[in-house]
Amino acid sequence: MSTAEQELVPVVIDLGAKRKGNIDESALTQLGAQLGDALRQIMVGAEPFMSVKGTPREIDALMTTFGLEKNHVENLLRYGPNSSQARSSLGGLTRSAAEFERTTGLKWPFK
Repeated sequence: MSTAEQELVPVVIDLGAKRKGNIDESALTQLGAQLGDALRQIMVGAEPFMSVKGTPREIDALMTTFGLEKNHVENLLRYGPNSSQARSSLGGLTRSAAEFERTTGLKWPFK
């Protein structure tokens, strides 16, 4: 398989890994890296090339928290870390990340 073909393989994120008992420190590190890559892609306007497996509730928790993470990063860049916009978006993100963690049993990697 050529390098170009390897790059077209989507990343698969399994949000049910903890529920299935398939999680360790290495898997958590990999999840953080995968979500970090996806966030970078979204920040430059590209769609992340990934596939997400999990229950509808797990996927919803990921997408909600991921969207709030993007919004918070944008507020940090646009208004600065001490702005009311950044503080407000951080509050929403913190609540959503806690819900993600309760729903999936996985730690939100961007803290």
